[in-house]
Amino acid sequence: MPDDIFGDPKSTADRPRRKRQLADQDQRSQEQRIEDCLDYPLIYEMAEHLVTPQTVGCPRRYPPIVYLLLASLMPITGSKRSAVGALTDKQWSRLRASVRRNAGRRTAALLPTTPPSRGQYLYAEERLLAPNVDVLQDLFERRAIQQALEQGLFPINATRNWSRPERRQLLVGDATVPKAPSKAEHTHTVDTTTGEVRAHRVDSAARLYYENGEKEKTVARGTKWFFASGRDTGYWRRIILCFRHVAGGEYQDEAAVAVRAFTALRPQLPGCMGAVYDGAFRGVHRDGLARLGLLVINKQHGSVKPRAYELLRYGRCRHDLWCDRGRIAERILLDDGTSALVPVPVSRIEHRQGQAKSRWYHLLRIPCRHGEHAHRVQVGITTTPDDRSAWDASTGKRRLSDVERDFHRAEYLQQIPEQTLAHQLVYPYRSDSESVHSQFDRSLWNQRMISYGLERQRVFVLGFALAQNATSRSVHSERHTTTREVRSEIATAGRPK
Repeated sequence: MPDDIFGDPKSTADRPRRKRQLADQDQRSQEQRIEDCLDYPLIYEMAEHLVTPQTVGCPRRYPPIVYLLLASLMPITGSKRSAVGALTDKQWSRLRASVRRNAGRRTAALLPTTPPSRGQYLYAEERLLAPNVDVLQDLFERRAIQQALEQGLFPINATRNWSRPERRQLLVGDATVPKAPSKAEHTHTVDTTTGEVRAHRVDSAARLYYENGEKEKTVARGTKWFFASGRDTGYWRRIILCFRHVAGGEYQDEAAVAVRAFTALRPQLPGCMGAVYDGAFRGVHRDGLARLGLLVINKQHGSVKPRAYELLRYGRCRHDLWCDRGRIAERILLDDGTSALVPVPVSRIEHRQGQAKSRWYHLLRIPCRHGEHAHRVQVGITTTPDDRSAWDASTGKRRLSDVERDFHRAEYLQQIPEQTLAHQLVYPYRSDSESVHSQFDRSLWNQRMISYGLERQRVFVLGFALAQNATSRSVHSERHTTTREVRSEIATAGRPK
C-alpha cells in the first residue's frame, strides 16, 4: 500500500531498535539524587503550606521542610530507616546549607545540630504530612506541568504529524499494584493446633486487583496507583505529571481514572497531541479523549471481531467495506468461494476541531479497476443523537447516529490502527510507563509498601514523584549548562585574536 500514510507493519526482526546501552553520563548515584532533592525549589514551596499553628503539646523540634525532604529521600534510599540513616553529619550539613539557600537563614536557624529520628518522622507523617496531602498533591501537579513546559515537553509551536507524533508530544500512563506492607488479611487468626489467637497488623487500604492483561490475569494484593508522565529523549528526563489512587469499582477502575486524569491535563498542555496506553482502554475511553482532540494509541481488544460497515456503489462497481483490526478493509471474493479482508489505504488522517468536540476522519483511497475512489470515514468517536447529524442527499432524511445503529465506532475504528508501521513506531513509547513502575518497585523495601493506610501511602507516592522530578530538573539544567558552555567555547574559538 504505497499511498497509505501509516505504512505496512514490519516483522519483529525488521523493526528499528531504539534501545541503547545506558551510558556513564546517564547514570545517577544515590548521593547525586539526594543532592537533587535538596536543591529542588518545589519542596521548599510545599513546606510553606505546612505551617500550621500548634496550640497543644510540645512544639516541633524540626521545621516542616525537614519532614518533606525525608519523604522525598525515602524512595531513593528504600525505607524510612535508611533515609534517616543517610543524613550523616556531612549530609546534614549539606541539608542545612540547602535550607539556608532556598528557605532563608531564619528557617535554617531552627534546625538542630542532629537529624531527626525515625520515630519523629513517623509522628510528623501522621500528624502533619498525611492530613495535608491533598494540598501538597495539588501544588505538585500544578508545578509539574510548569516544569514540563519549561523543559520543552508538549511544545505549542512544534510541527504536528498526526500519523507519527513525537515522544515529547504524547502523554504516557499506566497503573501498578505494589504489594501490601503485610501479608495478613485478618486482624486475628487462630492456630488450629494450639488454639492460640494471634494479632496481625493489616493494611486497611489493600485489596485484590487483577493484572497482566486480558489473557493471563494474575492476582495482586495491595493498593493500585496510576501515573501520568511525559518525557523527551534521554534517561532521567521523565516528568511525572500526576498520580491517582485506583480504588476499583465501576467509577474508580483504572481506565476511568486514567481518562479523568488525561482530561484534566489536556487544557493545561495545549501542545499535547495524545496519550499512549495499554489494552485497558476500550472504545468508550478512546471516545472520551478523542472528543477532546487527543490521539489515543493503544492495542485493540482481543474480543473485537470484524464487522460489516457499509456497501458503496459507484456506477458499475461495488465495494463491501468492513471494520477489521481497527481500520476499514474491503471484502474481496476469491476464486475458491472464500473471501478475504484487505485493508483500504488511508491517504490522510484529518482532525477537525469544533467548539464542543473534535472529529477525526480517515480519507480512504479505494482501489478499483474503474479508477480509485476517495471516501471519508469518521473514526475514534461514537456519534450520539445529541451530536451534529448528517443528511442523506439521496433521501433527504437525517442519517442515524452510531448509537441508534448500535455501532460502537470508537471500538472498531482506531485513529492509528494497530496493524501498521505507525503504530509499531509510536506504541513502544508506552514502555516508559513500565520504567516508572520499575523505579517505583525498586524504591520499596522488600518490594512492599512501607506505610500503612491510604493517606500515608499517598505521602510516599508523592515523595517518589518529587524525587523523580527533582532529578529530571537537575539533569536538564546540567545538560543545558553544558550545551551553553560548548557554544560559548566555539564562538570564542572562532573570533580572531
